[in-house]
Amino acid sequence: MQTLFKQQSHTLSGGSVLSGVTEQHVILKVVSGRVWVTFEGQPEDHWLHAGRSLTLLPGRMVVVEADPGNSRITLTGQSQRGATSLLRAVLARLRGPGFHPATSVS
Repeated sequence: MQTLFKQQSHTLSGGSVLSGVTEQHVILKVVSGRVWVTFEGQPEDHWLHAGRSLTLLPGRMVVVEADPGNSRITLTGQSQRGATSLLRAVLARLRGPGFHPATSVS
């Protein structure tokens, strides 16, 4: 088992496992192949194939295992400013174009 987050790119042979705890938001992207990802505090696991990504939350144990065949992943740190901007964009999309916050409550 290798330790995750020590480097930004990993090539995994089938069945290889990486694990670690993040110190900040990290985006895990599958460049090639397919991987299984599970992390502490999430009830479901994730299967990601080439082109897909997943944001890993800080302070949680993460385990990544390569499906049979070689897989390549990259890990990119996301600054707090980037995470805040992303959250704002997601909330704006959820609210929709006609959303206007209430200015007073009766």
